[in-house]
Amino acid sequence: MKMVGSWFFLLISLQGYEALSTPNVNCLIINLDYVNCIWSEQRIPEVNFTFFSNRFIKGNMEECTTYLQEKSYAVGCRLSYNKSDRFSTLTTKLVHQSNSYVQNHNLKSMVKLYPPVNLSVEMNKDPELNLYWNNSRNTLCIESEVRYRINNNKWQTSTPSKEQKYAVAFPLKSSRYEFQVRARVNSICGESKFWSEWSQPIQWDSMKGNNITDISGSSMSVWKPVLSLVGTMTLFILSCMLVYRERERLRFILIPIVPNPGKNLDDNVEAWLPISKEMCFQPNFTELACPVREYSLVPQTGSVSESESNLSILTDQSDCLSFCSSSASTFPVTSENEQAGIE
Repeated sequence: MKMVGSWFFLLISLQGYEALSTPNVNCLIINLDYVNCIWSEQRIPEVNFTFFSNRFIKGNMEECTTYLQEKSYAVGCRLSYNKSDRFSTLTTKLVHQSNSYVQNHNLKSMVKLYPPVNLSVEMNKDPELNLYWNNSRNTLCIESEVRYRINNNKWQTSTPSKEQKYAVAFPLKSSRYEFQVRARVNSICGESKFWSEWSQPIQWDSMKGNNITDISGSSMSVWKPVLSLVGTMTLFILSCMLVYRERERLRFILIPIVPNPGKNLDDNVEAWLPISKEMCFQPNFTELACPVREYSLVPQTGSVSESESNLSILTDQSDCLSFCSSSASTFPVTSENEQAGIE
């Protein structure tokens, strides 16, 4: 039992050691304003480390005052920056319980600027299409790179330059130009490994003679009324179809369709009645034939003549009901003289 407990404790210790042995601190100077040191770029750490640095000064290590957090875990630290700090060595240390990890950082080439801003395009009389912009830092240590394309074709990239201007000679007629700019610290001041992100694109249309800085917004402004019109028409068509269908249903219930008297009712009965004609016109009962009798008046004084006796007619009695009589009945009638004598 002790052996199992020892192996289990050793396994837990190795897993913890593996998790703590992976942190790697990467520091980057952002726009020559401050320094970001990140130790968890790929995943969120399983523990919260305590970060220390020498603040570019040899001596005692100081704990971070501004932590960068993600999901309640510290993933980085923001440090202040001075111009001379870029050419000094920064020492960092991560600590968790009894474990510590020390690294030295040379930040000369670890600079990333903000993208250029305020792009504008002008056409002069030469003719020449001129692009202007402003870098995030007004210094001779910054170089810029321009890329442009015509009518959404392949991008063309310029040679890096310290100027904040770029010209396209003899621009094509009936064409649309799109420009973007990025910047970095040049080799005179210690070239940086990192370019800034590309700026927001700007367009110039030779037909309209203007420039648009927010392409996504402009394209959306064009499509927005079109999409609104299409959506409105779709809703209108669906509403009409629904109203027509409900109207036909109500008309069938409230105002039944009257059959055409000029047509044969037997042929069209199923078209206007919800039931079949067999159910309507086939009788479900049987009527038995009964005899028909005629009664003749027979006087008491005389006998019935042959002609008078023949007046009593009886029909075929094979299907007659049991209570029907099979012979003709006669009632005696007194003569007028006898009636007078009686009176």
